Amino acid sequence: MLDSATGICPLARLSPGLTVVTRNLDTRFLKPAVVGPITARARVVEQTERDMVVQAELVDVQDLTVPEATARLRILAKS
Repeated sequence: MLDSATGICPLARLSPGLTVVTRNLDTRFLKPAVVGPITARARVVEQTERDMVVQAELVDVQDLTVPEATARLRILAKS
């Protein structure tokens, strides 16, 4: 889910002719999730012409962050 969240989030900021690929995904597991829905939250924290850094977290039904991740992405033209 974290890889999906960090990959989808930047697409909303890019022009239709661009996409991103994950170069690195650093994940930190903070606590066990309780049974129930898990929600992903992601935000772009840094962007250059070629690269993007996205932070994401998964929160459980108690609104507690279970894991969090920082992704370093490469911006590419769609082929």
